[in-house]
Amino acid sequence: MPSPSPSILVTGANGYLGLHIVNQLLMRGNNVCAAVRSQRAAEIIQKNFSEQIDAHQLRLGFINDLTKPECFSDVLDETVIAIIHVASPCPMGKDIKDNESDMLRPAMIDESKGSRPGYVYAEADWNPVTYEEAVSEKDPIALYLASKALAEKAVWQWVDEHKPRFDVVSLCPSMIFGPQIDDIESMATLHSTASLLWQLVDSPNLPPLDFAGVIDVRDAAMMAVAAVDKPEASNKRFLLAQHFDWQSAADAARKGLSEEVALRIPIGRPGSGKNEALGSLYTVNGSYASDVLGVNYRPLDDTVIETLKQFLEVESGEKVI
Repeated sequence: MPSPSPSILVTGANGYLGLHIVNQLLMRGNNVCAAVRSQRAAEIIQKNFSEQIDAHQLRLGFINDLTKPECFSDVLDETVIAIIHVASPCPMGKDIKDNESDMLRPAMIDESKGSRPGYVYAEADWNPVTYEEAVSEKDPIALYLASKALAEKAVWQWVDEHKPRFDVVSLCPSMIFGPQIDDIESMATLHSTASLLWQLVDSPNLPPLDFAGVIDVRDAAMMAVAAVDKPEASNKRFLLAQHFDWQSAADAARKGLSEEVALRIPIGRPGSGKNEALGSLYTVNGSYASDVLGVNYRPLDDTVIETLKQFLEVESGEKVI
């Protein structure tokens, strides 16, 4: 009897990034176990990858509660040779009632905000927030970022103490934009980080610049897959980011979309985006990830245009209805 084929486990497989990772793995021929939390989430996988499920290249598994290690027994078996752990609580469009139980513990069971003009963030930098500060944090986005940082620190502490026989790679993506794989029912129900780009449409002014790094979701997925294969990535952490500013995004949208849509995008000061951003906010250097993982960042213009085109199609469908 032949041995079962090796597979790669992807947690949070039904999410914005998770679906792209599953898609990348399937396209290159990997067998995949897509782990989700609910039947509703499973239906998203079934809808988008029915052929691969029928061909037994993709199977579903359930992790109902990230805080309970026993819940992983359904998805961890002898066929799993790598885990891409994407699942984490995200506050976009959600009501966080208890910081510790809703965000911090789920993020950590497995594993100060500041503009800092002129500072370049790279792999050596860490969010300095403490667990005690995060428990009392009022801003849900700051809480989300804290949960990510504390979870990663817990992982590296565990690796240092236990010296496991497997490798650990940490990928730290900045803001993620880019088209979604799953259908978008309406702009009102869109909760991915990419929805922030919709702020450009019909706005009288550019949004305030409060983040300076972005990665296309497709590039982030490719880097996650590459991290499984690259020996050079072993036990390293990577910042996945390239420069972002709202002026450059607006310039791209006005140039790359229809004239009718361009009139809905604020003009600002065309061409001034990067220089003005450098004087008011930190910058990012994600070149190490690109070099080691062998994935080039696609141009920001492409990400902005393709994301907004998808959103405009959704809006058009809503108007027809």
